[in-house]
Amino acid sequence: MPAAGRPIWRGVAPALVAWILVLLPATSSPVGAHPLGNFTVNRYSRVELGSDGIRIRYVLDLAEIPSVQETRIADLNHDGVVSAAEWDAYKVRRVEEIRTNLDLAIDGTRLELHTDEASLSTPVGQANIPLIPIEAWFRAPTVWLSAPHSATFQDRNDPARLGWREIVVHANPGVSLTQSTAPPMDTTDELRTYPERFLQDPLDARQATWTFTAAAGSASSAATARPGVSGGRPVDPFTSLVTAADLNVGVVLVALVAAATLGGIHAASPGHGKTVMAAYIVGTRGTFVHAVVLGLSVTVSHTFGVLVLGVITLLASNLILPEQLYPWLTLVAAVIILVFGAVLLIGAVRGLGRPPPAHHHAHDHHHPHTHGAADDHVYEAQRSLPITWKNLFVLGLAGGIVPSASALVVLLSALALGRLGFGLLLILAFGLGMAIVLTATGVLLVYASRFVARYFPDDAQSPLQRVFSRAVPVASAGIMLLIGAIATLQALGQFGILPI
Repeated sequence: MPAAGRPIWRGVAPALVAWILVLLPATSSPVGAHPLGNFTVNRYSRVELGSDGIRIRYVLDLAEIPSVQETRIADLNHDGVVSAAEWDAYKVRRVEEIRTNLDLAIDGTRLELHTDEASLSTPVGQANIPLIPIEAWFRAPTVWLSAPHSATFQDRNDPARLGWREIVVHANPGVSLTQSTAPPMDTTDELRTYPERFLQDPLDARQATWTFTAAAGSASSAATARPGVSGGRPVDPFTSLVTAADLNVGVVLVALVAAATLGGIHAASPGHGKTVMAAYIVGTRGTFVHAVVLGLSVTVSHTFGVLVLGVITLLASNLILPEQLYPWLTLVAAVIILVFGAVLLIGAVRGLGRPPPAHHHAHDHHHPHTHGAADDHVYEAQRSLPITWKNLFVLGLAGGIVPSASALVVLLSALALGRLGFGLLLILAFGLGMAIVLTATGVLLVYASRFVARYFPDDAQSPLQRVFSRAVPVASAGIMLLIGAIATLQALGQFGILPI
């Protein structure tokens, strides 16, 4: 019971603190929306229409993780170093693969493409991982008649890989272009600068159709290749830590502190199950130990996922593409939260119909009265959500099951640089920073929940206090159910099942 004469409004502030902490992270995905930019295989095609034929400018831009995979493929003798001859052989093989998977048809007739020129470079990406951009020109020489022609172009390369896919159809002087489904100008400057929405909503153009008319005898202008592909990605401060030039004790300590700080910032960003964690701790009136265990379980599952994904990237990418796991992991985490919230909500609603134990009743017998404490214990379980170690583990798994792409890049770079131990230390420090922030969030919620319980006890006389106290578990379970439902719909949208 609150102290006599203490106004109820003094308990509103801590109550608002608890619920604001619960609701604020709900503005984004509860299971963590990790950008997949490091996984992308990006493609750009520009169809140049001229009076003497068609030329196709093609750019393939591999991000860090597929570049690591392709470098291993290019290393034919498996000595850990890709020689110039091995790069040349790889380029010829990849360009031929690209050419055979490009379909260009005029008036229903498929044209054979010929390779004019091709180049491969290895600019440095995040964590000093060499990227692999390939640029090529293909042509289909032909003589046009003045009558209008219909054309189709399709890029069938790597249909399962995640990434930006852009098709541009451009008419040179002497050619009139109409009814084109592709724009005449690009948006990425040949994959040099990606729009901000790239990581969340990449362009996915795989086919284009158009009609055109060519004037006989007109000269076409040939575009020239420009160097500098892959310059438009943002710099990740975490991945840059593994490339420190001199690994003396001071540099290592500073890097570990920086990694822990970045891990804390990462955990403080929307996602990682903080909303569900907050709702559960408030609804169960959990303890300090529960908050610590829940924060650590999120971190452990998150870090373990990085290590598992690293093994898949290096050893099993021919069986399963690493980026294909992300939608499935997101769906699994969302379904866990959905089912968890539904079960808890059903139990909380049933608990509303159970009256509190009577504490003030007459006794005709004279033996000691001891069953009141047991009544309190039973009612404690009725008016709050059940808290078990199994539930904490399941929520931790759901909150951290989607690993960090940046941490995976650090692991792969450390392997390439011969700094596996240092890379693992950075990943562990990153996880420690996550654990500190998540645990601190949980502990803050524990004490905020205690303030709420202090001002709104279960045996309160005020109707407002009783309603609020009994509504907390129902509201908490309802929030978990709602978050799980939204996350499940979003996850299904990644598979094209729902238009989200």
